Amino acid sequence: MTRCLIAHNCTVLMACRNPYEANGAIKNFCDSQQLLHFYKTNLASLNSVKNTSDELLKLDRKIDIVLLNAGVFGLPWTLTEDGLETTFQVNYLSQYYLLLNIEKMLAPDARVVFVSSESHRNIKWSLDNVLAPTVDLLSLPKDQYTSIRAYNVSKLCSILAMHYLGYRWLNTNKQVFCAHPGSFVKTKLCRNWWVYEFLYTAMKPFSKSIAQAASTPLYCAISSEVKGLSAVYFKDCQRYEESDLAQDFQLAFRVQDLTYELLRYRAASKAEILSECEEQNKGPVGEALVSS
Repeated sequence: MTRCLIAHNCTVLMACRNPYEANGAIKNFCDSQQLLHFYKTNLASLNSVKNTSDELLKLDRKIDIVLLNAGVFGLPWTLTEDGLETTFQVNYLSQYYLLLNIEKMLAPDARVVFVSSESHRNIKWSLDNVLAPTVDLLSLPKDQYTSIRAYNVSKLCSILAMHYLGYRWLNTNKQVFCAHPGSFVKTKLCRNWWVYEFLYTAMKPFSKSIAQAASTPLYCAISSEVKGLSAVYFKDCQRYEESDLAQDFQLAFRVQDLTYELLRYRAASKAEILSECEEQNKGPVGEALVSS
């Protein structure tokens, strides 16, 4: 995605955990290093996310595209320094927190793209959970944890966040999308357990290449064909209906309430932003940020 955006003469701001790989990308992706900038960001730390957003806010410029692409999969149950299940925080909460922090930088017609997954369809919640979701439903405790379930929950949260933002930005020109890049794409996502590494390698002849997988998120980010649309889920560069659970508008607001609650107690310094977002609940290509 970064390579394609640079080819379209975008200035790309990369929020990445690994300095070695980020600097390698800067050297390999473009001749002009003025187009590619790296911000070290550990999504397992809300404090690190805040530091990155503070650095971005100093730029005094507008961001046209936000690609929320970072993800982990196949981890054993672990907690971050913020006391939350790692997959949930890295795949959803921290990236959403970054977006909240830099929302004032978004251009009037900015596009935000959550990289989601068809696996969100595997989450089935009881009516009680839908009506009154809890933190343990999102940040799974150890006795309820499997790496696949945690991953699927994080991707469901992204789609629900899309619907919430679509409502908040209803009377603006900002657009928000979710994009499924493809299944069993052989990236480093599966590196945490040899079983997944073997499975993804075996499926490689039948799955998309990395370049092909980038096409749907990029389509949402830069295509003129989606102009005027928002809060839409895409797969294979086409509109698809997400699961019934992911389309539950009231659930989207309940999950946002939980999201704000989690951030309020762990990122108190951003209380002003969260308060502003809650207040808004009462009412109805140039520069890009890529998290990875």
